[in-house]
Amino acid sequence: MSYAASHGPLLLRSGKTDNYPTRLDVLILDVRAMEIRSWFEGIEIRQVDHGYLQGFPSNPIDLLEQGLNVYALSGRGWKGFILGGRLLVHEDEADLMAPSALLPNLISDSA
Repeated sequence: MSYAASHGPLLLRSGKTDNYPTRLDVLILDVRAMEIRSWFEGIEIRQVDHGYLQGFPSNPIDLLEQGLNVYALSGRGWKGFILGGRLLVHEDEADLMAPSALLPNLISDSA
C-alpha cells in the first residue's frame, strides 16, 4: 500500500502467488479519508452511498465534497472505507516492486 499527499493517490497492490500469477493494482485518486488495514487477505471494494460513513469514529462524512465517492472495504474479519475520487484498476505480470502502470495516468491527468 502506498499513499502520497500531493494529489492524495492511494495505491493498493496484490502480490503474485502460485494460484494468482498476476498482480492487481487499484489506484484511488484524491483520497480525503480512509480506514484500512496495512495488510489483509482478500478484499472487496464497493462504491456505496455516503450514509455508509455514519458511525465511523473519525467522522469522515465531514470531508465529503462534490465529486468524491465512498468506497466500502471489507475483508476477512474487518470493514473500512475510502473517501476519494476516481478508482482505476490495472492487472499485469510485473514484479511486486515494479512501478505501477497506473501512475503515468496520474501524472498526465494532473498536467
